[in-house]
Amino acid sequence: MKKTLLATSIAALSLTQTIAFAEESQVMVVTAARAAQTIDDTLASVSVITKEDIDKYQYKTIAEAISALPGVVITNTGGLGKQTSIFLRGTESNHTQILLNGTKLATNAFGAPQIEHIPLNLIERIELVRGPQSSLYGSGSIGGTIQIFTKKGAGKLTPTFSVGFGTHDKKETSFGVSGGNTSTWYSLSGGYTETNGFNSCDGRSGLLFIGCFATEPDKDAYRNANASIRVGHRFADNAEIEFFSLYSEGESEYDGYFNTTDFLQHTYGTTLSADMTENWKIIATLSQGRLEADNEGAFATSFGDNQQDHFSFQNDIQLNEAHLLTVGYDYEDDKIAESSGFSVNKRHSHAIFTQLLGDLGAHRYQISLREEDDEQFGNHTTGNIAWATHVSDRLRLNASFGTAFVAPALIDLYSPFGSNPDLDPERSTSYEVGVAGQHDGVHWSANIYRTKIKNLISLDTFFVPQNISEAVIKGLELQASTVISGIYFDGQFSWIDPENADGGTHDGNVLARRAEQTFTVNMNKSFGDFSVASQVFVSGRRFDDAANSRKIPGFTTVDLSGSYKINKDVTASLKLANLFNEEYETVSGFNTDGTTLFFSLNYQPTQ
Repeated sequence: MKKTLLATSIAALSLTQTIAFAEESQVMVVTAARAAQTIDDTLASVSVITKEDIDKYQYKTIAEAISALPGVVITNTGGLGKQTSIFLRGTESNHTQILLNGTKLATNAFGAPQIEHIPLNLIERIELVRGPQSSLYGSGSIGGTIQIFTKKGAGKLTPTFSVGFGTHDKKETSFGVSGGNTSTWYSLSGGYTETNGFNSCDGRSGLLFIGCFATEPDKDAYRNANASIRVGHRFADNAEIEFFSLYSEGESEYDGYFNTTDFLQHTYGTTLSADMTENWKIIATLSQGRLEADNEGAFATSFGDNQQDHFSFQNDIQLNEAHLLTVGYDYEDDKIAESSGFSVNKRHSHAIFTQLLGDLGAHRYQISLREEDDEQFGNHTTGNIAWATHVSDRLRLNASFGTAFVAPALIDLYSPFGSNPDLDPERSTSYEVGVAGQHDGVHWSANIYRTKIKNLISLDTFFVPQNISEAVIKGLELQASTVISGIYFDGQFSWIDPENADGGTHDGNVLARRAEQTFTVNMNKSFGDFSVASQVFVSGRRFDDAANSRKIPGFTTVDLSGSYKINKDVTASLKLANLFNEEYETVSGFNTDGTTLFFSLNYQPTQ
């Protein structure tokens, strides 16, 4: 059935690709090419979540904001602030690179970024690029790359303030001040979130290998205090410097061997850019990311401190009006301190990369190549090539090919408990083709892709990481938007077939925790001082284990939100999430939230 569906899709679509909707076609993005482009010019499959989207649908977390995008599957282990993983296009949770203002976000000991502690109130926009990008960003970008941008000031000095409360005795407040002129910009903001939460584990959690392996029927609270700074200055007309810092700390309660984690997440950096000549620009970035966790339980305690230092030097050379050459160097140094004690606790890597973007008549192309020297695993060469052409003003075709790799995490290699020092890096090859168009007021797009991953790392029955010989992921993504009677509609359908292809006991099984289908419909409308929005999200089944013996049924959630402008500076907002109180799981043994209500008052002076 799966093969028949894919074959039918290919025959029906011929080619596939994402298009930018008309009102978004001039939105600038930088993640797809490490250079500024309009969405219409990018050759990758890109989605952008703006501050307006965040306000309109009243998203509360990064996971909530991206969960309805094509190719994205989210798992969560028990509510706000609990472990949240991203499976992008069916790849592993550590196969998506997360950037913050152009720098890499610190990962946990497993090499996976932790987005659950990044406060959305400090975020200006999110760019999500689907498909391999190791040739630009190195290890960890098989499924794609997500870049998060903190707020950047402009215009006259503007204070903001928000306060809200809701279900589970949730309280939230945020504040900020921002401004700037043609040469200087600044934004300082902060916030605090607290909730009593709900019971993270369900009644089956006392069973071995399901959930948190414990039954502890209590509420699992969460608190997060956060702050962000982003300031910059432009010197004359040819150089600028910017500094940013994003900090959050707090406490998360959950069930299991440990019951509380005190966390600290801090990423900061400085970027210097300068126009050396009319056609040559340099960009240098120095940053550090830290992720600390102190875990406490009735019988034991542990701690972890991950630190990652990065340096990047990039040259953008405009060869002529139609061609841009990029040449750069990246350095990364990883350190980890764990209470269990790793036999090896640090490593570094060097990389050189180059990219050529250009137009040849009606054709646009992108070619990138990277040579990375990992201290433990030696040299890795990755590359991407992409092409697109406009068949007409309403129809575009494109295709791409890319390779990527992920170095095994230090905990998988050197932890005293359940590690495997013989692990090899995971390697992938991906193909994608697409078509996009605009007809009768409907903007639509479709993508099909195929990714083969060799040496995929998976836990065996004794929870020891092993390389399985091969996994093959096939996927289809459809998107459309239109306006009917003043109501804006957009939606997406994603189908993935993430298959274990190692030839062993689990050959042909679905890779764990990937929903095989997702479907989203968004609607919003503004009239006078009122605005309303809704989101319907449908997830297909998934399996919680490699043997596919624990099936997690699909589910449907409906969210409603609305806002009313009390005056030109004050807005009241209300969100009703999971309207029909759907009971569902994304990880076997862990609860998700039922119907919740959140009300907020927001002050922002009109410019």
